[in-house]
Amino acid sequence: MKQFLKIASCLLIVLALAVSCNPLLNANTTEFTTGKVQEIVVGKDGYTAKIATTENSIYLVTISRVNLLEPTQYRQVSTGETIQVKGDIFKISGVNHMTVRILK
Repeated sequence: MKQFLKIASCLLIVLALAVSCNPLLNANTTEFTTGKVQEIVVGKDGYTAKIATTENSIYLVTISRVNLLEPTQYRQVSTGETIQVKGDIFKISGVNHMTVRILK
């Protein structure tokens, strides 16, 4: 019985790690989103840029060193600049949001 509990505990830990690392895996498998920066709102640890894609979609992309897979990619973008981003996409009240993991 003790052996079963040890194995079950290990499997539970492995499953928890796989679920917690899921956003990083999603960042590597999604396509890049390309858009022109329309607006920038500076925050505490980075900024949020409103971008318009070529498909006429609007995204609010949050860019910070902490969220980037490679913190050295962090840079300030300018209004009117076209950027490529990859990350975790989600919707809030019908608005597309992205936590950026890769910035080009």
